[in-house]
Amino acid sequence: MKIKNVVEEVVIGVYEEVKGDLKCCTCRQCSSDIVAYVLNKVSPRYVSTEKGALYSKTTVAFDKAYRMEIVKIIAEAARVVGENPKH
Repeated sequence: MKIKNVVEEVVIGVYEEVKGDLKCCTCRQCSSDIVAYVLNKVSPRYVSTEKGALYSKTTVAFDKAYRMEIVKIIAEAARVVGENPKH
């Protein structure tokens, strides 16, 4: 059995879209720290089938309020990581 958190892909996708607008370092380490921060703040959506993954990703990706919440948390994460970089 394989279980997957589809929110991870959504967060990474949104981060990739907005990282150019962030006023912080977007090196590999900082990017990973930002994504990890966001994933620790949002509720996971676990699935066990490809059909469930497709449905959940589509639902999450088109939920504008959820996407805006992710963008808001990415901005918060960028501030925190920018103030405390690991490099």
